[in-house]
Order: sequence, then C-alpha cells, then structure tokens
Amino acid sequence: MKGRLWRTAGAPSLRRQLAVVTALVLLALGAATTAGAWLLVTEFQSRIAERSIRDAVERLVAAVSLGAEGIYLDTTRVDAAYKRPLSGEYFVIDSSAGRWRSRSLWDWELAVPESSQRGPVVELAGPADQQLLVLTRKFRRFGQPLAITAATDIAPLRTEFRRLLLIFTLAWAVALSLALVALYLWMGHSLQSLARVRRQVAAIQKGERQALDEQGPLELLPMISQINHLLEEIRLALLRSRKALGNLGHALKTPLAVLYTLVEREDIRRQPELYHALREQLHQIDKRILRELGQIQGGIGGGVGEPFVPARDLPGLVGALEQAHGRHLAVSWHAAEDLRLPFDRADILELLGNLLDNAYKWARGRVAVTIRAEGGSWLLAVADDGPGIPDADLRAKVLRRGQRLDETVAGQGLGLAIVGDMVDAWGGDLVLASGPLGGLEVRVTLPVRRPGFTASAGDGMVPP
Repeated sequence: MKGRLWRTAGAPSLRRQLAVVTALVLLALGAATTAGAWLLVTEFQSRIAERSIRDAVERLVAAVSLGAEGIYLDTTRVDAAYKRPLSGEYFVIDSSAGRWRSRSLWDWELAVPESSQRGPVVELAGPADQQLLVLTRKFRRFGQPLAITAATDIAPLRTEFRRLLLIFTLAWAVALSLALVALYLWMGHSLQSLARVRRQVAAIQKGERQALDEQGPLELLPMISQINHLLEEIRLALLRSRKALGNLGHALKTPLAVLYTLVEREDIRRQPELYHALREQLHQIDKRILRELGQIQGGIGGGVGEPFVPARDLPGLVGALEQAHGRHLAVSWHAAEDLRLPFDRADILELLGNLLDNAYKWARGRVAVTIRAEGGSWLLAVADDGPGIPDADLRAKVLRRGQRLDETVAGQGLGLAIVGDMVDAWGGDLVLASGPLGGLEVRVTLPVRRPGFTASAGDGMVPP
C-alpha cells in the first residue's frame, strides 16, 4: 500500500459529495428561479402592454367630438405619436361619418382583426419588423356607433424586459456561484474537526498523546468518546500483557543463562554433536520467546504507549543503575531538550538499560549517551572509557548469549545479546566500535518506518 492510509485511491470524499449535492441543489434552485422570473416578467409585460392599449382606446373615444355637421375626430386631442410616420402607435376608427386613420400608418394598412374570433387583444406583424398588440372595441358616441382599433408596438417593451431579465439571470448566477464557493469553504472549515481528529490519531500512533480531545461538533463527540474508551482498554490490556511478559522473561532468563553455561562445560564440548544440538535448541527457544514477545508487544513504537523522552527518562535510568552498581560515574548525554522518540518508552528503557548496564560494568569513570537522527534513522549510542574490545572477533563473540571476556566482572553475559536480539526483531542494526572516550561504543540504529508504524516528515518526531 502506497501513501497514507487515509488517501486510499478511489475513496469517496465527503467534502466532494457535499459540494456536488449543494451544487445540484443550487442549480435546481437557480433554474426554478430563472424560469419563475421569466414567467413573471412575461406576464407583467403582457399586462402592461394590454393596459397601455386599452388606455389608448379610451383616449381615442374621448377624442371623437360632436360638431354642427355630426361627429368628427378632434386631432388636437390625439397623441402626437399617432402623427409620426411608422411611430409604432396606430389607430383606425370606423363610424357612420366615415373612417379615420392615424397619420403614423402612412401607406400601411392596419388589418382589423375579427375580435369575436381572435379575442379582444391580438398580436400582429407590423411595418419595419414591429410587433403590434392590437385591440378592437365598439362604442356608441353621441348616439353613433364607433369601432375603434388601436395598435402599439411592443417590441421595445419586450427588448427592455428581456434585457432586465438577462441582467437578473446573470446576477443570480453570480450570486449562486458565490454561494457555492462560500458553502464549499464553509464545509472545508466544518470538516477541519475531522482533520484535527485524524492528526490526533496519528499523534497517538506515534506516541505523542494518549487520547483524543473531546471537543468538536456534537455529532463527533460520541465517536471520539468511543475511540478514547477503546484506546484506554487497549492501553490497559497492553500494560497487563507487558507485565505478564516481563514476569515471564525474568523467570526464564536465569534458567536459560544456566543452560547456556552448562552447555559450555568442557565435557559437553568434547561431544560436538551433542554440544551443537543443545546450543541450537537453546537458540531456537530463545528466538521463539523473543519473537512471541515482540508480536504481543506490537514491536517498538506501537503507538499506544508513552513515548521515550530523553530529558525526562535518562536521569531516572542513570540513577537506578548507580544504585544497582553502587558506583557513581560521570554520565553525559547528548540529545535535544525537546526530543521525543516515536517509540514506546518501556522498549527504549529496556534497550538503553542493557547498554548502560554493560557500560557501568566496564567504564572507569565516564559514560556518554547520544540520541539523534542520522541518515533517516534514529541513532542510540552508548560509549564508555573502559578497556574496550579492539578485536573484531571478540566483538562478535560478546554478542552471543553467555559469552563473557572477563569472568571477574559480575553478570551472565546476556546484556548485549538481549539488545542484539531486540534490535534484530525491530529491523535495526547493532554495531560495536571504538568509542570517543577510548573504550567501547555500542551503536544502535533503528529505522523510522516499519510495518505497523507510520510517521511523516515535519511532525517534530521524525529525523530529516
């Protein structure tokens, strides 16, 4: 599996799904609003046009006057638009006295619709691509019948309404786009709670913290509480397992050391077949115990236990060794004050405890501990000013269980062998070399990434 676990290829994005649903809802809302605006504008435009043409007919009726010779059309009371050629305002009045036409008609004939067949208001094509709204009404004026047909060009009105509708649609589209962007950003801000929980889970995995903060949206609090409860159960189970395994390890250490010592007896060595068979079986038992312990403990840096902090943990470890050996050494350690190793505290204490215990046995007066990032790995080195081991073959020998270079020094010869087995189980390297203090330096290199442990650069706990 490549990349981080939460970036699984093809995994659905909650933010993307919410954005798509929101976009569809806003688009549907925008389409419905635009359609409603179109219908409203069309209806409003029709109402205005019809009201305008009816008012024109009423004014024309009022312009028909009674004179000495009968009824006539008083042109002084007619709108000026009826006098301009092809102005878009036209009328035809039929009466017993004859027919009166507006000058605006010029030489164009206004077709008088059959109102009984086509309704009171109809649309007709006019001159110069005009769209005419035509109304014909019948009256009796001064006892005389009148048929008045009025027409008005509604093309400019429709153009203006369409322009306003286009402006409204564009403004609405911009508003919807801004709303979509704002909602997308808001969703991103709201989902920061999930991102914060993810970062805290990663911190727990690396040992930076023990539980999640029970803060955030109300919908997440039950899940956070359940995760914290599960983490606490795992932690307690791990502590119980480690305690039981520690007891088991201490119970088996002495018998195994005794067996290793017995196997090295001269009478056993004189029987090579028996000697090698016994050593092989002891080695297999030892490896099996270490492998099972490593599987149950989850290896180094299991992500549930507390991380190792040199500034906090080294002084206590040194104090315990001084009491155990009954001697005071000048122990110096080199590590950043705020350094936090992303490994379980108990594991590193056991590893450094064995290394320092060995240094206390051989050092004359000084011990140096170094913990730092080196070449993409973690380096843990313990050096002393003792006699050292200049011969490479002797260095390899002391890594075998029960092998001791000086029988006068107390111990069973298991310290460096245990460290070697631990480092092998964790995929690291153990090197014995001449140290800067003139004696032996034990250098342990631990890899940053291993199966079951995830770390990322820039979190303050991973070497550059």
